[in-house]
Amino acid sequence: MKNGYEKTSTDVITRRAGISKGILFHYFKSKKNLYLYLVNYVLDLLTEKTMEAFRKIQSDDYFERIKEIALLKQKLAVQYLQESQFISDALVNPPVAVKKEMEEIIKKYYETYQGDFLLEHVYIKDLIQTEKLRDDISVDTVVNMTMLIVDQLSNKYWALYKNKQIDIMNSMESSIRELDDYLKIVKYGIYKPE
Repeated sequence: MKNGYEKTSTDVITRRAGISKGILFHYFKSKKNLYLYLVNYVLDLLTEKTMEAFRKIQSDDYFERIKEIALLKQKLAVQYLQESQFISDALVNPPVAVKKEMEEIIKKYYETYQGDFLLEHVYIKDLIQTEKLRDDISVDTVVNMTMLIVDQLSNKYWALYKNKQIDIMNSMESSIRELDDYLKIVKYGIYKPE
C-alpha cells in the first residue's frame, strides 16, 4: 500500500500480488477488510518481534534497560522498515473509510500493552536500586516519572513524524541521546549523592 489506502485500487493490489480480483474478494470481501487484516497482521508481527527482543535484554539496571528498549524498538523499526512505516501511517493518519475500526484496534492494543504489561516488561520496579533512593522518593515516583518522559518523547517524535518534520527511521541517535539526557536527570535527581 505504497500509495496509501485511498490511492490504491484493487486492480493495483491484485496485479502486484499476482492474483485475480476474484481471489482477493473471496478471501477478504473488500479492500477495507484487506487493509484491516494487514493492520492487524503487521501490528501482531511487530509486537511479536518486540517481545522476542525484550526477552533477550539482560540489563539489570533500570535506566539502562529503558534505553536498551528504546534503541531496540528503533532498530526493529529499521529492520521492518516497510511494516513500521505502514503501521505508523495507519495509526497516525487512518484512512477515513476505516477510522472507526482503527480506533477499536488502537483501543484494544493499548488495553493489552499498557498499564500492568508495561510494569511487567518495560518499567520493572525491581531493577531500581532502592538503597540509593532519596528518602522522599518512592519507586512508584521513579517509574511514573520515567513513563512520563518516555511517553512525552514518543509523542514529540510522533508529532514531528506526523507533520513530516523528521524521518523517524533516521532520528534514532538523536532521540536516544535525548532520552539518555532526561534519564540522567531523573537518575541523579533521585539518588543520594555518592
